[in-house]
Amino acid sequence: MASRWILAFLVVLLAVAPSAAQQPLPLDPGKAWKHKHSGIIVPATLAGTPRDRGMTYAPDELDLGLSFVVGDAAESLTVYIFRNTNGAVPVWFSQAQWGIEHRGNFGHPALSVAPVAFVPPGQKNESGLKAIYTPDRGGYRSTGLMLFPVGPWYVKIRASSQTRTPTELGVWMDTALSEIRWPKKIVDGPLATPVADCASPFSFPETAKDAPRDEGAEMVAGLLGAATAQQRAKPTARSVAALSTVRWCRDAIIGDNAATYRQNDATGWYLLAAGDNGNGIWVGPDPGAKLLALTGKGQSAPAQRFSITLMTAAQDIAFVTQDRLPSPERVLEIVNANRRITSVATWGKKRKIGVYSEPQ
Repeated sequence: MASRWILAFLVVLLAVAPSAAQQPLPLDPGKAWKHKHSGIIVPATLAGTPRDRGMTYAPDELDLGLSFVVGDAAESLTVYIFRNTNGAVPVWFSQAQWGIEHRGNFGHPALSVAPVAFVPPGQKNESGLKAIYTPDRGGYRSTGLMLFPVGPWYVKIRASSQTRTPTELGVWMDTALSEIRWPKKIVDGPLATPVADCASPFSFPETAKDAPRDEGAEMVAGLLGAATAQQRAKPTARSVAALSTVRWCRDAIIGDNAATYRQNDATGWYLLAAGDNGNGIWVGPDPGAKLLALTGKGQSAPAQRFSITLMTAAQDIAFVTQDRLPSPERVLEIVNANRRITSVATWGKKRKIGVYSEPQ
């Protein structure tokens, strides 16, 4: 059953991301590399470790990784940069933890440093999270994780060592952090608190069904999604202060590094996160129908329409609307069948909205 969850996301993500986006990142040997959007500069040798390669996972440097390796991966350090389109540091940190704890590379690693908040370079708030593990397989003595925001970007640092103790690994990661050159002006990220399990997990006593199509609501929802992406691209002190009061909880682990999360134990919506590089599905009341209802132009009450929106690095994809809050299983069934109804570009100068006659 777990492989089905992976398939659900792969079907859509492969259709969304051009194959050309998943390719080696061009690098000049011996020279530092600069991220063209954030201004982050990563040297060719980081914390005494030579750069091995770079890879892109989305177009236009929206999701990428730079690897630094000694020997046959006995010492490895990787810096990831990906666009902030949804969720928050606690969500994607939790997802990255799942990968460390369940993929088998490190056996059953034990926490040496439990998740702790820290202040990233150039900021004042404890907007980052860090954890270090002691593996019991693969010959590794330590493996660790850092994740924090830099304006509208997430930065993740992963490190593993066959020689360093957990304490020494922490120093190694901190050294890497200090050697990366960061933008001179960074809006402080919101305070980060590790996720905990939700107090009252969701239940779905009735199966959601397709709601009647409302193309007007679908178009409005797409435009609202693009506007939200623009807001995330320009964080302000006010928006950060509001986000600092949010506490994320984990509602359910679906499998294969997919899980559902909620803000402040919200009962009307959830985020289904897949993997740990920012691809998530927002599930909740249809914002287009809600806005049209407020203006008296809606065709149906907002409570009768629930949206399913996959948010990726470059675009949002909406799937067939439901008549009630759908379960994660229902969401994945719809996504796996690729029953999309609209797509909206959230990156680039051309913000096209695509409308589809969804497959039956």
